[in-house]
Amino acid sequence: MIRRAALGAALSLILLAVGPALARADEKDDAMQPVWLRYWEAIAAAQQCEDRKFTGPDYDAMVHVINRKVDFAIGAGPRTHLITVAKDNVWDLVFKYGCKDPQTVDLLNLFHTDLEPALPH
Repeated sequence: MIRRAALGAALSLILLAVGPALARADEKDDAMQPVWLRYWEAIAAAQQCEDRKFTGPDYDAMVHVINRKVDFAIGAGPRTHLITVAKDNVWDLVFKYGCKDPQTVDLLNLFHTDLEPALPH
């Protein structure tokens, strides 16, 4: 009984110590999600407007760049969701306004400036 109580108290102290760090990690994750989304919108714009086809190594290289930009702050679950949102956003943007729209051009410029140089040749 005493061991269980001591174990429970120890776990409570650990959670009190780690809790703020976890909260900061979640805040960082939330702050970096728009950056992650923007880069994946740039990838989607290149796919739709330039008919770009990417291989596994291409995606690996681009994800490495994006992860460095967001300081590896976003977990796998949110990343997958954000990729889907990015594709949908760009599909809507290109469908409504075309590839010459300033927003789409900005995304393509981001792709060419930050991501394309990292692609293996």
